[in-house]
Amino acid sequence: MKAAVLFSHKNLEILDVDIPAPPHGWALIEVELTGICGTDKAFYTGTYKLFKSPLIPGHEVVGKVVEGPKDLVGERVVPEINFSCWRCEYCRSGLYTHCSNKKTLGIDFDGGMAEYFIAPVEALHKFNGSPEKGIFVEPLAAILRALSFNHPKPMDRIAVIGSGAIAWLLVQVLRNVYKLDVDVIVRRNSIKARYFKRVADVVYVDEVKESYYDVVFEVSGDPKAIDAAVRIAKSLGVIHLKSTPGAVTQMNSTIAVVKELNIVCSRCGTFKEFEYAIKLLKENLVETILNQVYSLDNARKAFEEAITGQYFRIALRP
Repeated sequence: MKAAVLFSHKNLEILDVDIPAPPHGWALIEVELTGICGTDKAFYTGTYKLFKSPLIPGHEVVGKVVEGPKDLVGERVVPEINFSCWRCEYCRSGLYTHCSNKKTLGIDFDGGMAEYFIAPVEALHKFNGSPEKGIFVEPLAAILRALSFNHPKPMDRIAVIGSGAIAWLLVQVLRNVYKLDVDVIVRRNSIKARYFKRVADVVYVDEVKESYYDVVFEVSGDPKAIDAAVRIAKSLGVIHLKSTPGAVTQMNSTIAVVKELNIVCSRCGTFKEFEYAIKLLKENLVETILNQVYSLDNARKAFEEAITGQYFRIALRP
């Protein structure tokens, strides 16, 4: 099969590799579409060191089952990205996304930027929508995971730092599901700011008030943004960290301690968040934006376009 294989910083090759063989209890899925997410871009640029090399990236993936249980063959599915052992202490405590022995799709296990990928059957969710919507299930589930820990209250002043796909999806959930008003904090040269003006108040970085927001979501992918979040959060405020740029970050911890801030970290969604993400997409409560689709043969060009920061999401189609 054809696959985009990443060896190191910007060393991406399109190769013919063996079709993966699914072990017992797994399925073989033919890829329809794979999004290029922030983690993929961080691996490509080298800010996030590869856990596995060579690696087939991609975990925002949708496809059809071609080998597996009879009730799944031919079905369009999206995978959870944590492939757990179900035997360790974390798994047996209901914390399977933190499994001591897990493999993570597109992170330390070959992902969806290929013609086929494999996944455990229990990680698959049926998806009846289009592939163009299906690639947003995983990032939307990750947002819902954050909100499951500590969600804003009706009177809260809320800020979202960032203007990428995660910020866009998050604002949709806060506005359409939680019925909350949101300020989106962006750079003055942000090309994507015009989209947010339809659904939120856009505030430029140089205009942000310090110690103003009850809840701050940091979803920019910028390692420096956590320090900004600390500055603009009110005393006893909540900061949600979602970015995984792979780089070391710095913040003024003195200010965080003095303000008695609650810093909440969250990662990818579990079963319930995936199912709810699918429901929100099915009911059109979340608008998705897919800017460009490239063939797998043009994966290098797609990555170079993706890292310019001009687009919400670029995807690859085999």
